[in-house]
Amino acid sequence: MTEGDWELRPLAPEDCDELARVHMAVWRDAYAGVMPADYLDGLSDERCADRWRESAARPEDAPERTLVVVDPQGRLAGFGSAGPTRDEDAPTEWELYAVNLAARARGTGLADQLLDRLVGDRDATLWVIEGNARARAFYTRRGFLDEGGRDVHPATGTPEIRMVRRARRVQDTLRMTGRGRRTPT
Repeated sequence: MTEGDWELRPLAPEDCDELARVHMAVWRDAYAGVMPADYLDGLSDERCADRWRESAARPEDAPERTLVVVDPQGRLAGFGSAGPTRDEDAPTEWELYAVNLAARARGTGLADQLLDRLVGDRDATLWVIEGNARARAFYTRRGFLDEGGRDVHPATGTPEIRMVRRARRVQDTLRMTGRGRRTPT
């Protein structure tokens, strides 16, 4: 499959139940062996759907954005979300809250598209589980660096690190290497 077979669109109220199932399945897959198994087993699709309904009910002019990933068969396969930073000591005003993709959507270039549409060329921070090597490698490739911020996932105590991307540094790096944005094939 190519990225052209997929769609990114804003979260809609009718997406919430399916997105919750996808979201919780992605977490169970991504964090197996990283977060406690009993925590992952206890994740609730219903509670997650309620949180997505709250997000979908935000006014259209709210600064927070969520985009859902729709596969060629019309099924949801992930999401990305971003908005104003949630940290009091944040080094940037914008935060990438999440990029979560089902296994079938990985390697399609969709994570790059989500990041581009949600963050663009602005400075941004994000929190990532320290043991999530795949995510850390992706964010590093996209110009994010470990800035030293540390915290723990509230429900599990799993270590998290804060990464930051300075838009000017990313643009300078691309100009110096003669590379533009990655174009998935």
